Order: sequence, then structure tokens, then C-alpha cells
Amino acid sequence: MRQPLISMSTTVRNPERLQGFLGILKKIEGESFNSDTQKKYQILLIKHRLYRSTKIPKQYIDLFKNSAEDISYDIAEKVFHAQKYKDPPMRGRQSVNPLNKLGFCIAKESLGVVQITRLENLFLSGEADIGYIFFKSILKLQLPNPLSDDFTSKQGFNVRPLIATMHLIKAVSGLTQTEFSLFIPTLNNYKRIKSYTELICRRRTLKGKVEIESFDKKFLKSFYKSRTLTDKQLSNPFEYGDNLMRYFRLTKYFQIVKGSFGGWKVGFEPSRIKEIEQLLSLYDGAAVKFKNLDEYIEYLTDIDQPALPWESDTAKSTDIVRSLIELVNRDFETLDVENKVRVKEKYENLINITLSDLSLKELESLKSNLRAFRLEIIQLAKDTKLKRNIEKLKCTIADLKDKKKLRNIDPVGFEYLIAECFKIIDDEIEIKPNCILDDNGNPIGFAPGNNADIEGYYNSFNSIFEATLDVSRHQVYRESIPVMRHLKDFSIKNPDKPSYCIFIAPKIHDDTVNYFWYAVKFGFEGNRQKIVALDLEQLIGILEFFINVVENNKSFSHYNLRDLFESVVTVADSKNSSVEWFNNVSVQIKKWQEAWHEN
Repeated sequence: MRQPLISMSTTVRNPERLQGFLGILKKIEGESFNSDTQKKYQILLIKHRLYRSTKIPKQYIDLFKNSAEDISYDIAEKVFHAQKYKDPPMRGRQSVNPLNKLGFCIAKESLGVVQITRLENLFLSGEADIGYIFFKSILKLQLPNPLSDDFTSKQGFNVRPLIATMHLIKAVSGLTQTEFSLFIPTLNNYKRIKSYTELICRRRTLKGKVEIESFDKKFLKSFYKSRTLTDKQLSNPFEYGDNLMRYFRLTKYFQIVKGSFGGWKVGFEPSRIKEIEQLLSLYDGAAVKFKNLDEYIEYLTDIDQPALPWESDTAKSTDIVRSLIELVNRDFETLDVENKVRVKEKYENLINITLSDLSLKELESLKSNLRAFRLEIIQLAKDTKLKRNIEKLKCTIADLKDKKKLRNIDPVGFEYLIAECFKIIDDEIEIKPNCILDDNGNPIGFAPGNNADIEGYYNSFNSIFEATLDVSRHQVYRESIPVMRHLKDFSIKNPDKPSYCIFIAPKIHDDTVNYFWYAVKFGFEGNRQKIVALDLEQLIGILEFFINVVENNKSFSHYNLRDLFESVVTVADSKNSSVEWFNNVSVQIKKWQEAWHEN
């Protein structure tokens, strides 16, 4: 019998993309999810550029390159059929599968019309904390369940993956990346938690690469019930493990610590220990039993299920609040005098509350406010340490120059790294990364919605920073028009100062440069834009020059940055091509540095 691995979704690897998939599903809400609607859903995903087909007919290639142009439904349908799928409706079923699995919707042919749950509507509205949304949805996930025929009790499935994972992490005091990949996607029954604990402890006593690899292969052979292992069987647990952790981490209940040489270790988020203890005392990781499909669907679509211990018990909720106040007190005391004064009033208003006077609803509100305030003071402390931190900047530059280390930086981590570089220069009013942060201020997900990666506010100008590790031709599809739209929206929201966009990538694709050059020289949707494209070599040159300035006790201000950005933008008028303009960026940087020395 085939032994399937547990995964959230191999169709949508980045959970942030689900919001777009949900938005399209909303368009067909109330329609029967039959084979025609399944194909329609996939075609709509192509039309709205949320799904990239591999085989695009030649006559439509330019259209798909130009993300400013709308794709008609007829053309999207032709592209869909050009893929020559053996089972065309299956593509729509696969795309909706993670949404069904997470309880965001009910979209299955046998169940009639597409239903949108309250949890999905919250996700689309952007009103709720994304961590809460993913926590509630993943907490509902169980195998087997009445909606799925893929993971059955006959195959041995009886597990709620999130709870079982928490039990295992508690039992072994955290998991390495390899341990997580081996033992979490294969944990198909909560009764295996004890035996897996013993296996992990035994594995940790082994010495030498050969001995450990032999143990891992023996374990996988046992799981697959196979005498030999294919390359796919060896790699799948790691692919599925990475996929699971992407989703689990967005719950904000887990803390990832990255190693010096790549890899990571996962444990519990310190500020959520009390909640985890309460969850584990209530749930053992077994799947919930339902009388029938209707009862399960009611469970999925009810945002108040499953019941959380602290939502109905004042004493348990108060216990969590007290633990948060302790953390806030500890973090507040680590602030310097200036930052303490800055947040003192807010701090005192939060902690000087008589908890016994609060209702459950008020306690829940206080919890949210305490978490938000704690994140604020953690960020304050981090930003203070970053200011003019030349040694930190030197280390970051070394990492950016090291191709091996650069490969180990995930895309959202790269965005955050760029934000830190400009914070070190310390002349901004505020530099705000828009990525999703965990409770300790670490990046765990991309900026939701149509937001720029980073927003920067200075006294003489404003700026967005867009960063990507993508150096392929896809760079132009993903970054050109969206970046230009982000700049337009940002400029409208902040009309008091000139707005720039600083686009950063290891290498800038020629097609991307062409789009930016046109927007700078001729305009985007009626207005000329101020876009500066920098590859890593050029960015490093600017950062190294800044280090030199500071080490020579010279001043550096936002005016100097603005002068550089403006010179790159202005010179576009005298260039006859995008390539000529981009090739001149290094020249402008050199002139800017020389002018500095002359002054």
C-alpha cells in the first residue's frame, strides 16, 4: 500500500499566494464546482497572472511579458488548452485543493456550489492578523477527514498535524531541519509520537555522516515499506518538510533559528508557550471524529471552531496575559533611556491594568495590544543597535559577496537584509519593511496585498525599496509593472515629497531595465517615475563608500542619497536606450563619490 507524505500544498508552495487564489475563487462563489467550473477557475488564474503556464503560444508571448496589458478570458482559455492536459478539470481541482484543505472554502463537485467561509473572507479583507488566520485554519487540518479520499484510516492516518508536531517538538526540545523533514511529513498517526521521540533521541546519539545516513535510509525504507529507495523517495520528505514549515511558521507559534552553515532548528515561540501548553493539555493530536460530512463542513466553516482553551476560560486567558506582561517588562528594561522615554506612556497604560476587572473579550484585546507593543519595542531596540553599525554592515556586505551564503538567504530574508542596510545609514525618519514578522520581529512571509517590499521616509524625499533574488527572465514578469504600480500608489499616498523606487537584485534583467527606463523617461500611466535599478555590485559599492565616509569622520545625510538617486534618474533624458542608461548607473555612482571628495 502506498504511503503518502503529509504536505500542505505542492501546488501553492508560498502560502502568501493563497490570497490571490482566494480572490479568484470569490468570483465563482455560488457556482457549482463541476468540471466546467474547475476549468474556468484555472483559466481565471491564468487570466489574472496568478498561474504561469509553461507552454504559451508564440502569438501571446509578448502579451504575457507585458504585465501592464490585460489578458482576455478567451486568450487565457487558449493558453490553458495549449498545455494539453490529460485531465483539464484536474488543474482547477489541484489549485483549489489547499484552499479546501485549510478550510477557506468548500469547493468540490459532489458538494454543489462553491462556498466561501468566514475565515476566507477575513483573509481577503486584511482585517485579521494573518498569524491568527493560518493558526485557526491549520489547527482544523486533520487526516483522515470526510472531504478527502487521499488520506484514509486504512492507510493508518489519524492525526492533526499541527498538534502532533507540537507534541513531538516538546518531547525532544526542538527539531533540526533534517529531523523535521524526516519525522513530520511521515507522522501520519498521533500514536507514533512516542516511537518517533525514541527514534530522534537514538539518531542524536549517532556519530559520523555514514552512520546517520544509514539510519535515515533505514527509517524511510520502513515508512515506504520498500527494500530500496528512489531519488524521489529520498528527496520528497525534505521538499514536503520545507512546504509544511512555510505554512506552520505563519501561525507564529514556532520559532526558527538559522545555523551558521545553513539549515535551521525549530522550537516554540517564547511568547506563545502558555497557549501551547494549554493546547497540548487539551488535544493529543488525534483526528476529530465526525458523524457525517455535513457536521465536518459545519466545523470547517465555523470560525469559532475548534474551541481554544483561553477563549472560554478567564483564568487561562489571564495566565497568558500575565506571561506576556512579564515578557514586555523584560524587553522594556533592555531599552536605552531615550527609547524608554519614547514609549513610557504606552508601556504604563498597558501594564497598569487590573486584570481581574477584565472580561474575556477585554483580555483578548489586551493580549493583542501587548503583542503589538512588544514587537514595537523589539524593533526599537534592533533599530538602535543598527544605527551606524559599521561592523554589522561589513558582515552583511561579506555575506552579499559570498555566493554560497547568498544562496542560503531566502527571498523574504533578502528583503529584510536590504532594509537593515539602509537603517544602518541612520538618516531616515522611518524605514518600514512590509513583510510579515513573527513575535520577535523576524521576517516569515512576504508583504501581503499590493504593498511595496520596504517603505522609507526621509526629510527630503520618500522611497520604496523593492528587492528580489530572481535573476531569470521571470524577473520582468514579477517585478516590472508591479513595482511601477507600487511606486505610483506610494507617491499618491505621500504627495508632500518626491518619491523614488530603489530596485535591487543580484543582476538586473535587460527586459526589467527596459520597463523602468520607459517609466523614467516617458512615464507610467501618465506620470514620469523616479526609479533607480541597482545590482548587488553597485549597491555594495554605495555601502562600502558609506563605511569609508563614516570611518573618516565625515557626515552623511539623506541629501547625499537623494543626490545620487536623482542623478541616476535625470541622466535617462540624455540616453538613447535602456541598456545605455543602466550601464551609466556605475558612472553616476563614481561621479557622486568623486564630487563628495571634492567637497
